[in-house]
Amino acid sequence: MADAFVTDLASGLVFKHVSLAAEELIQAWNLQENLVMLQERLEEIDALLSDAHSKRLNMSTVQSWFNKLQAVARVADAFMDQLAYEVTRRQVENRSTLRDFFSTKNSILYRFKVAYKIKSINSSFDKIFEWAIKLGLQPVAQLTTAVQPREMRNTPPFEDESLIVGRDDEISFLVETVCTNYAEDLPVIAVWGMGGQGKTTLARMVYNRDVVTDMFKKRMWVTVSDDFDFIKILNQMVSSLTSTASMLENPEGLIKKLQNSLRGVKFLLVLDDVWNERPEEWDNLKNSLLGVGGAGGSKILVTTRKQKVVDVMSCFITHRVEKLSKENSWELFKRRAFSRGVLETARYEAMGRRMVERCGGLPLAIKALGGLLHSKRSEQEWFRIQESATWDSNDDVLPSLRLSYDNLPHSSLKKCFAYCSILPKDSIIWKDEMVRLWTALGFLLPPKGSNKLMEDIGSEYFNILLWNCLLQDGGRDSNGDFCYKMHDLVHDLALDLSEHHSVTVKADHELNYISKAIYVRADEGISNIKPPILKRNFEKVQVLYANARIVRDLVPYPSHLIGLVLERSNELDRLPSSLSNLKYLKYLDISRCFTRNKLPDYISRLYNLQTLSVRSATQLPRKICNLINLRHILVAYEVELVSSDMFAKIERLTCLQTLPRFVVSRDHQCHVGQLGSLKNLRGTLQLYGLGDVENMEEARKASLHTKSNIEHLTLVWRKDEDVMEEKEYNDEDVMEGLEPHANLKALDVGNFMGKKFAAWITFMTNLEVITFKNCKRCEEFPQLGHLSKLRSIYISGMDNVKFISSHLCGGQGSIRSELDENGAEETVATMYPSLKNLYLWDMPKLEEWVDPSMDTSGEDPHNVLAFPKLEMLVIQRCSKLTRIPSSCFPLMKTLHITDLDSSKLLESLSGKACGLTCLDLDNIGGGVGCSSSSSLPCSSMNCIMGELLKNNSVSLETLSVRRLQGLTYLTLGEGLKSLSVSDLPDLNTINVVKGSDALKHLSISWCPNYEVLAQNVNSTIETLELGDFWEDLDEFPWPSSFSFPNVINLRVRGWEKLKWIVDQGRPDNYLTSIFPALRQLDIINFQGVKSLPISLAQLPFLERLSIWSCGNLESLPKFHDNFQFLDIFGCPVI
Repeated sequence: MADAFVTDLASGLVFKHVSLAAEELIQAWNLQENLVMLQERLEEIDALLSDAHSKRLNMSTVQSWFNKLQAVARVADAFMDQLAYEVTRRQVENRSTLRDFFSTKNSILYRFKVAYKIKSINSSFDKIFEWAIKLGLQPVAQLTTAVQPREMRNTPPFEDESLIVGRDDEISFLVETVCTNYAEDLPVIAVWGMGGQGKTTLARMVYNRDVVTDMFKKRMWVTVSDDFDFIKILNQMVSSLTSTASMLENPEGLIKKLQNSLRGVKFLLVLDDVWNERPEEWDNLKNSLLGVGGAGGSKILVTTRKQKVVDVMSCFITHRVEKLSKENSWELFKRRAFSRGVLETARYEAMGRRMVERCGGLPLAIKALGGLLHSKRSEQEWFRIQESATWDSNDDVLPSLRLSYDNLPHSSLKKCFAYCSILPKDSIIWKDEMVRLWTALGFLLPPKGSNKLMEDIGSEYFNILLWNCLLQDGGRDSNGDFCYKMHDLVHDLALDLSEHHSVTVKADHELNYISKAIYVRADEGISNIKPPILKRNFEKVQVLYANARIVRDLVPYPSHLIGLVLERSNELDRLPSSLSNLKYLKYLDISRCFTRNKLPDYISRLYNLQTLSVRSATQLPRKICNLINLRHILVAYEVELVSSDMFAKIERLTCLQTLPRFVVSRDHQCHVGQLGSLKNLRGTLQLYGLGDVENMEEARKASLHTKSNIEHLTLVWRKDEDVMEEKEYNDEDVMEGLEPHANLKALDVGNFMGKKFAAWITFMTNLEVITFKNCKRCEEFPQLGHLSKLRSIYISGMDNVKFISSHLCGGQGSIRSELDENGAEETVATMYPSLKNLYLWDMPKLEEWVDPSMDTSGEDPHNVLAFPKLEMLVIQRCSKLTRIPSSCFPLMKTLHITDLDSSKLLESLSGKACGLTCLDLDNIGGGVGCSSSSSLPCSSMNCIMGELLKNNSVSLETLSVRRLQGLTYLTLGEGLKSLSVSDLPDLNTINVVKGSDALKHLSISWCPNYEVLAQNVNSTIETLELGDFWEDLDEFPWPSSFSFPNVINLRVRGWEKLKWIVDQGRPDNYLTSIFPALRQLDIINFQGVKSLPISLAQLPFLERLSIWSCGNLESLPKFHDNFQFLDIFGCPVI
C-alpha cells in the first residue's frame, strides 16, 4: 500500500490547510503566519515524494524515513481535523460578537495551544525534510492536487456482457442442460474452472437467457463465497424472491417463507463462487431446498474453482470452463484496446499479441490489459508496459491486474482502490456509498481553482476502476439500482496492496498483526479482549465496520476515527455514549440496525460529520442543522412523514447534497424558501406539506430551477386525509413557483388541489417518468405527448378529469418523414414516441383520451401516430372510459383492464394489440354491439374476446379473465401457457388449437360449468388450481367424466360447509383415477373436514402435502414410503 500512500501523503494535508486558512476564526487568531510556514513545508515534502515516485525507488531503502513521515503526517492530519472541529463548534455554539469571543480567557489559551502545536509539527517536518535530502531525494515539483490536469477519454463505465468471445457453444450447452428435465430431484449442475475464466459471467448469461426465464418462473441468484452459512444463503434466497431484505435467524421461518414463493413452482437457484468442502453443510442446505416443495424440473447451478466442491455436492452434470484459445484471446483484447482507441497498426498488433499471450487465456486478465492499453495513445507507452518487470513477478497476483493498478492516472485513485480491500469478498458495492467514504477519507481533492465537487471526482474515479476491470458491473439490486462487485483475483490484489493497513479481525485471531491497521472490520467475538490490548491495536483505526453489539467496546480506542459503519443488528437499543467523543467522525452509518429510537442529541455535536445514514427519519437528531459540514442525509426506509423543527435552520447546511425529504411547516419555521441556499442538492428531493407555502414568491425562493443535479422531484401538498377539505387553495401558484431545472428526469405530484398543472411541466424535455396521484380537483391533464424521453406515466385519483387531449404541443410532436404506399413522402407526427408504461387508476369521470388524429387542427388524421413503443397498459377503476389513442400497439406485451361499465374500450383495442404475452381482464360490462364478421352466434363479449385472442394466438402466454359479462366460450391460442378463469357463470366451452400442448397451468373458480369447459384442455395441464366454488354445494366438484393425467401440482380450496374432501362413497383409488401423476397437493380452507380420505394417501407418486386453514382436522392417513414432506398451518386441533 506504500505506493498508494506515498505520492499523495501531503496533498490532503495541504487541502485541509487551505480550507482552514480561509476561516474567519483562524484569521482572527492571527495564525496565518504559522499556517503559511506549514503549507510551504508540506509542499516541499510532497515534492520529495514526487521525486521518490519518479525514481521508482524501492521503498525498503527509505522505509524508516517513510514510517517517520507517515507518523508525523498522521499527527498533523488529526490536529487539522481537531482544529476544523473547534472552528465549527465555535461558529455554531457562540453567537456573541467576534471581539467579545476572542478576548475570552479560554479562547486566548486555546489560540496559544494551537500556535504551539503548529510550530511543533513544522519542526518535525523540518527534520524529515533534512533526512530526505541526506537520502538523496530532491524536491522536483511544486505541490499539485490529487487530480492532475490529465486528459481522460470518455469511455463507457463497463462493457456489454453480451460481447463475450469464444463462449457461444458453452452457453448453448449450459442453457440446454439447465432446461432439460431429469429424473433426479433438484439436480445440481456445476460450472468449474480456475479464477478469472469467466464462470460467473457464463452463469449470468445462462440465468438471463429468454428460454431460461420462460421455463423457470422463479429465479434466485446467491453469491456464497467462502462463508457457506446455511441461514445466510436462505435469507439471500428470500431477498432475491421478495426484493426486500431478510434477516431471519430461524430456519423453520425461512423455509416457510420460501415455500410460500416456491411451492409447486419450477425454480432455478444459482449458487455463485462456492468454496465449501464439508458434506454435512451441503446436505443440510440440499435437504432444506428439497423440503421447499418446488416443482419437478427445478435446478441448482453452481460455480466453483474447486473439484472437491463438485464432488461434495454430488453434481449431476459438471462443465469445466477452459481457457480462451489464442485467437479468441486476441479478439477479446481487440474489442477492449482498439474500441475508440488507437488504430490497429502492425506495430500495435505485434506488441498486443505478445502481451495477450502472457495473459494465459484468462478473460479477466485480457480485459484488464485491454482496458489499460485503451487509454495509452503512443507506441512508447505500449512498449513501456510490454517491457515492464511486473510480467516476470513471482507473486500470486495476475501481472495484467497489477499493471492496471500501477498505471492508474492518479495516486489518490490508487488509495480509493486499495480501500476496497476492507470489503468482504464477493460483497455488493454501491457506487454512491463508496464515493461518500472516499470523500470522508480525503481521497477526492479537486484541482486548484476548480469548483468540481468531490463526489463528481469520485464518480469519475469509480468509472475508471470499472473500465480497467478493477471493479465489475454487478447488475441491479432489488430496488433496480446499479450495483457492482470486485472479482476475487482483484480483491487479492487490493489485499496485497493494503497488507497490515486493511484487516478483518476474527474472534480467534491474534491482534498483534493489526497494530498498523487503519481500516478494520471487526467480528463480534473480540468483545472480551482487555482494554489495554484494544487500545494498542485499534489506536490508528480510521474506518471501523463493527456489529452494533460490540461497537461500545471498540469505539473508545481509535484516536482518529473518521468512518463508523454499524453492521446488521436486531438488538441495538441506543448508541453508546462513547460516540460523543468522536470529534473527527465524518461518516456514520447506522442504517443497517433495526431500531426506531431517536439518535442521541450528542450526534448534533459531531461537527465534522459529512454523511449521516439512518434507517428511519425518526432517528434523526433534533438539532441536525448544527452539523453545518453535512453533505448527505440518508434514510434507508421511509414510511412516515417527519413534521418537526429539526430542519428549521436547514439553510445553514450549505454543503448538503442529499436530503431525503423536507416537510414544509409554518408552525415549525420550516419554509420552502430555506432550500434556496442549498445550491448543491442532487439526486432525489421530496417536498411535503406544500399546502403551507404562502404564495408563488415564497415557492420561488427555493430556487429549484437553479439546481441542475436534481433528477427526481416529489411535490406533495398535504396528507391524504386532508385532500377533500373545502377551502380556497393556492396550489397552482405554488406549483408554478417550484419550477425545477430542465434536467429533471422524474416528477411525482401528490394531493395537488389546483384545477390545472403548472405550464413548466410541458417544457421538461428530459422527463422519463411522471406520476400524478390524488390530484382530485384537477380538470386538465398537461400536454406530454411531445416529450421524447418520457417512458412511464402513472395517473391515479384524478376524480375530475373527463377528457385527456393529445393535440400536438406547439404544433408538432416528434416528426419524421415516411413513404406512403404510393411512394410519396409524407410527414408523420408521433405522440409519446418513447412511452413504454401507461397506468390509469381510479379516474371515475374519465370518458376519453382523445385520439391525436382528431385534435391536430386540420392535419391529415393518418399522419399522427400515438404510443408506438407502448409495452404495458394498465387501466383500473376508470369505469366510464371508452377510448384511448389506439392507432396501433405493435410492441404491447401486457394489457390489464378492470372495472369498466362497457366493453367499448376493450373492443377498440382488440384489433390493435397483436403481440401480447399477458392479458388480464376483470369486471367488464357489455353494452356494445358485435362488430365481428364471424357467422357464429355470439354475444358482443364473445366477439371481442375472439378477435383479441385470435390476433395474439401465437404470442399470448398468460390469460386471466374474471367477471366478463356475456362470455360463453374461449378459443385459446397455440402459445398459451397459463389460463385463469373466475366468476364466469355463462362460460361453457374452451377450445384449443388442434395439436397444441403449450397450456400447462389452469386455475378455475366460481365457474359452474367447469367440467364441460376443462375437458378440452385436461391432457396438457401440469399445475391445476380448483376453487373457490359456491358454498351451497354439498361436496367438492371433482371431475367425473375425465382425468388430468399429467397434473403433478394440485391446489384445492374448500368452504366451511364441506364435511369431506372426497365423498365417503368413492372408491379408495378415486383420486388416483383423476390425478395419476400427482406429486404435490395443497389443501386450503376445508374448515368442516375432520379427516383426510384414504384415496389421498394412496396417490402413488405423492411426495408433498400442505394443509392450511383446516381448523377441525383431527387425523391423517398413513402415507406410502415415497412421501417426503408435510406442511401444516392453521390447523389447531391436529
